[in-house]
Amino acid sequence: MPYRITVERADLIFSAAHFLFSHEKCARLHGHNYKVRVEASSTILSEDQMVVDFFTIRSAVKSVCEPLDHRVLVPTKTEELTFTEEGDEVHIFLSDRRYVFPRNDVVLLPIEATTAEKIAEYLYHQLKGILPTNVHLKVSVEEAEGATATFEE
Repeated sequence: MPYRITVERADLIFSAAHFLFSHEKCARLHGHNYKVRVEASSTILSEDQMVVDFFTIRSAVKSVCEPLDHRVLVPTKTEELTFTEEGDEVHIFLSDRRYVFPRNDVVLLPIEATTAEKIAEYLYHQLKGILPTNVHLKVSVEEAEGATATFEE
């Protein structure tokens, strides 16, 4: 694609807790300050001579990150955990552990695991539903300095 823009700003972040089922250390509940970077490319420019306006992408990224910020991310497309919603609580059962969270503190994500790779894929699909269809996207999620996962189709 001949035209490419990158949006990576200090305000395109979210903080969230999660756990990874079969990882020795990361199976315990822990959190990250995730940073999001989006690249958009196209073979054509808009009538304003842009791939996409930087403000449009920034606004879109903020809108998909905001619901994840300061929440516990729980994957729902896995057999490794089960969960129930009981009133204003979410009960999560994972092997020998049981967590109970206020419902408002939890985001149930339709992904297999809350790895940086799957979070990047989830954000990618959310952004594809917002941004122009002629734009090719590449979404990266950094969970720690020097540890970034990227998804694109």
